[in-house]
Amino acid sequence: MQANIVTVTIDGQAQDREADLDHQKQFEVETDSGNRYIVICEGPPAGTPSDWEVTRPNDGRVLGHVRRIDTGWPGSYAYRFKKAGAFFAGGTQMDLWNAVQSLVE
Repeated sequence: MQANIVTVTIDGQAQDREADLDHQKQFEVETDSGNRYIVICEGPPAGTPSDWEVTRPNDGRVLGHVRRIDTGWPGSYAYRFKKAGAFFAGGTQMDLWNAVQSLVE
């Protein structure tokens, strides 16, 4: 069963669903199953492509990756996600929150 993100925090402050995660270097998520993850942008969180790594804070295991790509429409992006070790992307979402949610357990 797919877990849902229930809490996102940036610098210890809880964020709502409308939070602009795209410009954050790092944020934390917690799922409804109680798992926690750290999401870190590899490089500057601006422009395309931008890459985020989703890891477990307790053991440092990388769960997956998210890449922001340009859709061809001005100001519009898509987010490809893939599980760690996968050859192919697992899918595409239209926002970073949903892409991270597609990876978490």
